[in-house]
Amino acid sequence: MRASAAGLLLPALLALAACSQPVVADRREPGAGPVIGYGTVMADVARRFELLGRAATAGRFELAEYELGEIEEAFSGTLLQAAPPREGHPEVLPGLAGAFAQVTLADLRAGLASRDRQSFDAAFARAATACNGCHRASGHGFIEVPTVPGRSIPATE
Repeated sequence: MRASAAGLLLPALLALAACSQPVVADRREPGAGPVIGYGTVMADVARRFELLGRAATAGRFELAEYELGEIEEAFSGTLLQAAPPREGHPEVLPGLAGAFAQVTLADLRAGLASRDRQSFDAAFARAATACNGCHRASGHGFIEVPTVPGRSIPATE
């Protein structure tokens, strides 16, 4: 019951945070070079999230922590400069991404640091649930992140 309530609370908090954030179409300086697309950054995040899960499942925690660090860098840097998608609801992305970076990635780091498989699996599932909530809110619900570490992202089954 408690896990179910937590699973519902996190997406609700992320959606609420999105409502309080302004939309910024392009934060780069003029002439700063080519714009990277939001989807391109998220494809890299997905690949790293999949590798993080596979590495942790195999007990390769140093590799998993490296991948998490790369995801954190994407959320604190590259994603902020990315051009928002033209379809769906890009206006929700800054708030959701900010909340994900502050809350969910910290939770995932704590799960990894515990070196406890159950703790990590639970943190991974919460992170995947948050990913899926953001995908639905932004009009990209067809991009599904499995809640079980080690599975391919996006889920295609």
